[in-house]
Amino acid sequence: MAGPVPEDADSWSDDEWLTWLADVDAESPPEPEGHPLRPGRSLPSAMLGAAMLGLHRVIYGDTDTQVQIVVDAGGDPEPERLEVHLDPDDPDASQVTVRPWLDDDTSPGTPA
Repeated sequence: MAGPVPEDADSWSDDEWLTWLADVDAESPPEPEGHPLRPGRSLPSAMLGAAMLGLHRVIYGDTDTQVQIVVDAGGDPEPERLEVHLDPDDPDASQVTVRPWLDDDTSPGTPA
């Protein structure tokens, strides 16, 4: 057990202070491991927060933006056999054009 601290701190040598500190550290309980636990939110505050986030989404819409990467390519694009036009608003209006003559050396108006 650690003894009392002297009235005059300068009267103890460094070794006496280190011994006293080691005794005090030995008496203290061990420190808990891991992250300290955060107190949970109460049910009313959790519901109020969820309602506020929902109202924000209703009023302002989704604010999640998708990153778009645009790269300029040099030269003329080569025509492809399949040409796809997708309409995200009306999927029935989406179109796919198949051009089989691009695989051959013949064109649509040229006899084979």
